[in-house]
Amino acid sequence: MKHAATDDNVIAILEAALASGGIPSAARDYAEHLLRRLVSPVRVSVLGLPHSGKSELINMFLGRRILPKDAKLPTTEIVYGEIERATITRVDGKTVSEDKIDLEKISRSKAAFLKLEIPAKILKRVSLLEVVTDGTALELSSAIDWSVRRTDIALWCSQSFDELEQSVWRRVPDSLKDHAFLVLTKADVLSAEKTLSKRVAALESIVAEEFHSLFAVATLQALNAYGPSGAIDEAMHHASGGGALAAEILRHAERGRRADFDGAHMFLARYRIKPDIVLEATGDAKAAKADAPSPKEIEKPAPKAEATVATDVAVPVAMPDAGERPQNITLLSDAVRFLKRRGDTLGETAASLGEGKAKPLIDQCVDAVEYLVDMFSQDESGCPVADAFMDELAEAADMMVLMQVEDGDGPAADAATLLLQLRRDIEMKLAA
Repeated sequence: MKHAATDDNVIAILEAALASGGIPSAARDYAEHLLRRLVSPVRVSVLGLPHSGKSELINMFLGRRILPKDAKLPTTEIVYGEIERATITRVDGKTVSEDKIDLEKISRSKAAFLKLEIPAKILKRVSLLEVVTDGTALELSSAIDWSVRRTDIALWCSQSFDELEQSVWRRVPDSLKDHAFLVLTKADVLSAEKTLSKRVAALESIVAEEFHSLFAVATLQALNAYGPSGAIDEAMHHASGGGALAAEILRHAERGRRADFDGAHMFLARYRIKPDIVLEATGDAKAAKADAPSPKEIEKPAPKAEATVATDVAVPVAMPDAGERPQNITLLSDAVRFLKRRGDTLGETAASLGEGKAKPLIDQCVDAVEYLVDMFSQDESGCPVADAFMDELAEAADMMVLMQVEDGDGPAADAATLLLQLRRDIEMKLAA
């Protein structure tokens, strides 16, 4: 069909389908969730103790010093805007908008929350949230609980990641830890003290369990790499560690956005929502009809049996012979450790949910498969076992998307079983 759903028009198709009222009620929430994800930048939250380098890290991403050093600002969200604007939420709940951003003035006011709109290119892809606390365990815990619901990627700034930080970080759901980075800010200071390498080594086991990865960044050096005209001293930026962190965050965000678009395409295919619904709404229906007979805007979804999976499911993509020894042992071992940790989380979630409320389990399973796809897609070892497992993951991802739009607790059980099957497949290969 000439007028097919593409990344360029999938948002308009979802909007039109929701407006038409033709999507089954059971699928509307998921469609609205997909739409919100697609129209919003990926949300990056910067967390940590006071004076841990959060503001300077955000300035580094923006390429200039927007947030004054050591300014007493409230929790601040920074989003893209064609012109600079500040919206201040006061402690009494009232909001005030100002076209001129005067952060020194705002720091002296009784602001509870601050939103800045800035025409920085990176903000078209990610929004930034600096979470500010007084550093006490109670307020840090409260801030974590508040921010995780507003976060896609988390950055924890620290110089040591001590016991207090570790205890607070344990509150973060494992689903977010898979998209979280420990950032050793002020790496130049640690290096000058000859403690950087030792600090990184000491945190290695913690990072393996609690974060996606660790980055050491000399934030001041990274910020100084930007000239007055916006030109970047690439050598300085690279040496600071800031370039590597920024590139990884954007790459991570792009993978998440790609997964959102893939989910949207799968949703449209599952409910047979035709792109012509948008053409009708925009006055282009005549051109569409010249190519093909006008179909119904939204057809009934396929029978439920097409989307459900038996509880003894085995993904129908063959792995290599069981006796073939994988070449990339580290990759497969990391995947097993991740799935074991995710299994514990699923068990805790299941125990807290009642009958008919198992939808969060499916979401966690989908997130786990997407994480594994990211992990294996970065493998360049040429390992046949890993390559074949990547095919299996792609098949599992398709099944998970279909399960998300089904009613009842059955699909949640199927999703958890499918995740267990993936883990067993990897363990079988490691034991070969």
